[in-house]
Order: sequence, then C-alpha cells, then structure tokens
Amino acid sequence: MNHFSLVKYHPCVQLAHLYEHLFVNTVTEYLYHHGQYKLLDYALNGETHTSGVLLIQGECYNTEVSTLLENIATMPADLNSGSSGNLPVAKAMSQLLAESANDLYIGDPDKIISELALLNSMPWKPLDTIDLLPKPAATVNNSTDLIYETNQSTKKAPNIELSLSITEQPIELRMLWREFAKYLSLSIGQAICQRFGAYFLQESAKNTLNTTVATSIFLTSSYLQPKIKLEDIVTTVKHTFTTITQPEVLHRFSQYLSSLSYANNPLAAPDSSRIAQEFGIIVGAQGWRRLATLENLSQILKATRITIAYEDAEITIT
Repeated sequence: MNHFSLVKYHPCVQLAHLYEHLFVNTVTEYLYHHGQYKLLDYALNGETHTSGVLLIQGECYNTEVSTLLENIATMPADLNSGSSGNLPVAKAMSQLLAESANDLYIGDPDKIISELALLNSMPWKPLDTIDLLPKPAATVNNSTDLIYETNQSTKKAPNIELSLSITEQPIELRMLWREFAKYLSLSIGQAICQRFGAYFLQESAKNTLNTTVATSIFLTSSYLQPKIKLEDIVTTVKHTFTTITQPEVLHRFSQYLSSLSYANNPLAAPDSSRIAQEFGIIVGAQGWRRLATLENLSQILKATRITIAYEDAEITIT
C-alpha cells in the first residue's frame, strides 16, 4: 500500500471534524512511536466537509510504514489512552476550538463519546468503492446538534510561535537546511499540537543575506487545563528535537534527499517552486544528491537555533 484515500460520514459536521482530528492524532502518534516521521517516511492529511464527509489521504514512503498501516481501515481513533476523562478527546476538542473563528456549542459529553465510539466501529471505506456519500436521501438523525458552530466570535488564546534559524552558512547549505527545517517543524509541530491541544495555522520563511528563518504559528484555546506554560512547551520541543535527529534518522534523511526523483514522484520531493521563491535558485535531484551528505547534515544541525515564544516571553535553544 503506497497511496490511500479513505472516507467516513457522520451527519453532525463538527463531530465528524472532531473524529478527523482524533484519527489523525492517533495515526501520527502511532507512527512516531515506531520511529516513522512525516515528510521522511509518510504523508497524511485529513479534511472534513460541510456535508459531514471525512476524507483521509496519505502515502507510505517505505515498507515499514506500509506494514504498520496495513489495517488502517479498521484502526480505531484513540478515545481515552487508558486515562480518565477521555484526554485525547479533550485535546482534539481544544484543537477544534483553536481552529474555529467562532465559539462551538458542545453538547452532552457522554453522547459525544458514544457517537465517536460508533464511528470507531465503522471501517473506513476506500474512495474507489464509493458511489455517493452521503446519499442524497440520507436520513438526518438527532445527533446533528451535538456540536455546532455558533455566531459568537471566539476569544482567542495566545499563539505558540516556533522559529528555527540558521546563520553564517553558505547559501547551498541554507537551502539544504530549509528542507531539514521543514522536516523538524512537522514533527515538532505534531508534538505541540498533540501535547497542548493546539492547531497548526501556517509556516513562513524569511531568507536574508546570511540568515534563514522558518516560523510556524500554532493557535491554542483555553479548553484544556491546566494552563499552558512556556517551560512545558520548551521541554516538549527539546525532547522531540533530540528524538528526530538521532544519527540513524539523519542517515535516513540523507537517503530521502539522495534518492528522490522529480520525474517519478514529484509530490514526495522538495517543492522546487517554494525553494525558488525563497532563495531565487532551483535545486534539482542531482543537486540534492550532492548536498545531502551526512557531513553537511551534521554541520547544519549544529548550526540550528530554535526559539519558542508564548504570551510575552520567549526561550532560545542553542
């Protein structure tokens, strides 16, 4: 299994949206704990449409991920992680609240958990097997108002800002670092979203004469307790950074860039248009093979600086 497109349906749009977050969180955590990381080993995206249709799409870049996700169609979303209070559900709900421009009405928690469990019991259907979903004459049940968006604007909580930077390096190494920083941001961002119930908003990059900075913004909500602390964010970032930059992982990253092909699988390769916009230079597959040595990766890893900002404070990790 290399590519997959899977669908489910629930008439309550926001409950379907909640389940989407839960399922993506479950799969990405499962793969992370098996040493498989976004960009390097797989791609995974989820979306929920206004009809209540959930769409999960992904691609496996190696046989280990393919094996781990062999039964993804029947994989249940984690509703409780063996803990009291259905913490994974609370974190996913926090992500929904952070993402939404308006407040959400949240109904009976027991009924919400019951409907999520019902979705868990329904296997995902491959998109190839679907005619129409939902059917035009689909019956609307009494669960449609369990969660819904109100017309009251959300009072936003402080954002989390993650900035990765590199200075005093040749432009070719900063271009290599930009792809490495994208990989780092995906895994660190995943940890921030899951640990603190945050929602990834956007990433931007700035390249000057001798400095390149990549900044990711995460929206938070006040739904989860206790209150988010900058020190806890820093601890999460440090732990994740150490885990995903082990020598074996750097070797895999080198192999990833050295074996890519814009002819055979351009979607798995670095975005050449983005690179050109940020640096004014195109790097082809031959260029990535030349640049992506373990020596160069070790050099840019040592030169990487990480800054985490939250509320009115920031901490830099050197």
